[in-house]
Parts: sequence; C-alpha cells; structure tokens
Amino acid sequence: MLSLFGFAGKHRRLALGLQGLIVLLYIALLCGSAATRKPWNDEAMSADAGYNLAFKGSDGVAFYDEQEYGLIGAHKHSYYIFPFQLCVLALWYRLLPFTIFSTRVLSMLWTGAMLFGLYHALRRLLGDPAIAFLAIVLTAFNYQIMTAASLGRYDSMVAALGFCAYGVFLVMRSSNLPMAILAANTLVAAAGATHPNGIIYLIGLWFLILYYDRRRIGWREIGAAALPYAVCGALWAAYIFQDFNSFHTQFTRNSSGRIGLLHPWSTLMLEFSARIIPVFGLGAHSAGHDFAIVRLKVLALAAIIFGILVCALTPSIRQKSEYRAFFYLLGIHWFLMTFSETKKFSYYLVHLLPLLMAVLAIAVVHFWRIRPGIRWALAGGVAVLVFVEVGGIAAKIRLNDYRNVYMPAVEYVRAHAHTGDQVFTTCSFGFGYGFDNIIDDDSLGYYSGKRPAFIVMEEIVDAQQELMKTYAPAKYHHAREMLDSYKLVYHNSEYRVYQRPDLVG
Repeated sequence: MLSLFGFAGKHRRLALGLQGLIVLLYIALLCGSAATRKPWNDEAMSADAGYNLAFKGSDGVAFYDEQEYGLIGAHKHSYYIFPFQLCVLALWYRLLPFTIFSTRVLSMLWTGAMLFGLYHALRRLLGDPAIAFLAIVLTAFNYQIMTAASLGRYDSMVAALGFCAYGVFLVMRSSNLPMAILAANTLVAAAGATHPNGIIYLIGLWFLILYYDRRRIGWREIGAAALPYAVCGALWAAYIFQDFNSFHTQFTRNSSGRIGLLHPWSTLMLEFSARIIPVFGLGAHSAGHDFAIVRLKVLALAAIIFGILVCALTPSIRQKSEYRAFFYLLGIHWFLMTFSETKKFSYYLVHLLPLLMAVLAIAVVHFWRIRPGIRWALAGGVAVLVFVEVGGIAAKIRLNDYRNVYMPAVEYVRAHAHTGDQVFTTCSFGFGYGFDNIIDDDSLGYYSGKRPAFIVMEEIVDAQQELMKTYAPAKYHHAREMLDSYKLVYHNSEYRVYQRPDLVG
C-alpha cells in the first residue's frame, strides 16, 4: 500500500514489514486501551443482557429499578436495546469468557470490518486507491474511532455493517445487481436491528443504489431489497410480542424527546455545544482527564476544516464527476448525524468521521501530486495529526482508570460487604463486583424505599442528580438526604463509597 505514494520502490520488503509493524502497534494500542479503561454503563447494560440471553434464557437485567427509569419489564426483556447486538453478544459469550475485555475485543473486530468495508467503498466511490488507503489510515488512528473500538458499545458494529454494505454494493453491482442489493440490504437491516443509527446507512445505501443504478432496477431487484427487511421484521415482531406492553413502555421511554428534526435550530446549536466543542478539546472533560494537553485534540478539527476548505475551493476537486456521489453521501451522513436526534454522544461520530477523514485524504493526495516540493510538509502534518491522536489514547492507557480508580473502589466494597448486601451504583460496577446484588437507581431509592448497605457515587450518577435538581426536585432532595444519612468511607478521584451508618465498624 505504501507504494501508492512512491514509498516502496526497491524496498518492497521493508515497506511490507513497516506496514505489518504498524498494524501490530495499532492492535496493541487498542488492546491497551481496552484493558485500562474503566467500564461504562452502556457497556454493562448490553453485556449483562447478552450474557443472560446466552446462559439464562432471558435477555432481561436485574440491576435496574424499573420504576426509576421507566423501563417496565426490563427484568425479563431488554427492549431498550435493539436485539441483534444481544444475539451477537450471546454467541460471543458462548465462545469467550464474560469479561469487560472480551466484550471490547468484539468491538475491535467490528472496527477491523469497518475499515475493510470503508476501504472498498471509498476505492469504488473515488476511483483512487491512494486516497482510500490514506483515508482508512487516518480513520483507524483517529482518537474517536480508537475510543469506540476499545469500548464495548454497539457503535463500531453498526458502522461496520453500514460501511460494509456500501462496499459490498459498490463492488458487486456491476457483475450481479440483484445479489449486490440483497447482500447490502441484509447488512443494513442488521445495522438497523442493532441501533437506530442504522437508518443513516439505509438512506445512504439507497442513495447509492438510485444514483448508480436507478435505470436497472426492476421487480427482481425490489424483491431482493425487501427480503432481508421482511425476515428481520418478522423475527423482531415475534420478539416484541412476547411482551408488547414492556416493549412499548421501554421503547417510548428511550426514544422520547430524541427527534432533532422537530427542533432544527436548537438541535444544530446542540451539535456544536454538546458534541463538537467537547470532542475536539474545547470544553469540559471527565474527572481525572482535564489536562491542558487535551486541547491538542483541536488539531483534528483544524485538519478536517482544512480538508473541507480545500475540497470546496478547488475546482478540479469540487467539479470532478467521480467524486460527486461521495460528496452527496457525506452530506447525507452529516445531515442525519446533525438533525436526526438530540443525543449528541461522541460515540456516534464513528458514522461521520470516516467520511471526513476521506475528505482530508483527498486534499492531502491532491497537493501531494501537484506540489512535490511540499510533500515533506504534508507527510509531517499527517504524522503530527496521527501522533496527537495516538498520544491521546496512550495518555489514557497511562492513566489506567481500570486499575488505579475503578478496581480499588470495587475491591473496597467487596472487602467490606457481606453476602447478599445490596449496593446502589451504576451498572458498570457489575463488571468488577458482579451484577447480582447491585441496583442502578440514580434517585437512591425514591420509589423503592430501599436502604442498601453501600452507595457508590461516580460522575454518571452525579450528572443525573444535577439534572434532577431542575426536572425532578423531589427525587433530588431524597437522593441528597439519603447520602447525608450515610457515612463516606472511601473515595478516590472518581468514586465515592458511602456505607449505611449502622453497618460502619
């Protein structure tokens, strides 16, 4: 691949060895990140449901206070999580031990599939293997992509299925259009059965189908497209009607207020304030991570803006017919990411950043070819960008939140708890402590009236209780009174452990 930029030449073996070393270092980086990050609640809620589906015959989770979160029936069915991820996790835990690391390994594998699909999609869309290769390198070493790859959420899975759908269609369409449509829509149906963000790829795929082949589509192609959605819909409906009332309650609760198109201006402003500003180092950061060096993440934003400006202001790029479908596809992803919903999680950027990295790759390759005199500057700029992105992951590995912050809190509670003692905490605590005796209840027993042996506070619970202060003051005052009635017995930079007074000593 390095020969695409003239690096290999007579040193083909050296180039291949260098590429192999880069891949190994990349894998080591992801493994290091996966092994040292503290668990997150989103990982726990799907992992425990997947484990229960694999070994207990039910995809419910016992740790939620159903009334607190409005997730009625969650002890039997996790309808707030789309089913395909749970099925994949159940199979995965049949093959590997149930741990936070094994859960994250699955995300790494999905990221590899995403890069594979992205490369083939970009190579067909742009007709330039050099741009496609540079784009997947920039994507692979992007901080947000690496973060998603080493986190046991569903985002990498959805992106892998979606970008592979693009790649499959674009590679197969010339030789067998019905099969290309069937295969691509099967992947998109699976993405949609994993998370609502699958709709991005549904619209993106059908844009590509109509852009390239609208005159070739007949009843055979329509039938091939409809088949995977019909099968997926039938299976999902059978699952839903096992407990339709719980599905309706959970689905409504989880989707309420998330349609950004109903409030386009506020959603656009939220895109900047809640996602772009913090993601690129310009806002507040998690406890223990608020260092001045974090501001270097703004270099990634500067690089993206550079790529967009070059492509927009250079007629030979902007007007190139081969690039037109790609730019339209980028616009679709940007529009849906910005306006489709109000939850501006950084994890969702895995659906947009790969295409923005392709824009940057177009700009770099363009100048590489027309301005040989600045090639060292271009190579240096890319190297600095990758170094900063990798440096962010390396810094988090060095912090080792899992060993230095998370596990000490887990071990303290484990050492002082008795068999059957209940703990109020986020579900992420279950990876280290076990899920059997934890209760995830931000209001600390407002509905249940329970007084557990321990309460473990961390940033997620603190943030939710801050929201309660405005939107549910009665629950907020109850939670504060509960904490005031307990004794603080342990704390570190991110966790505080409170024990019921009658059990202290």
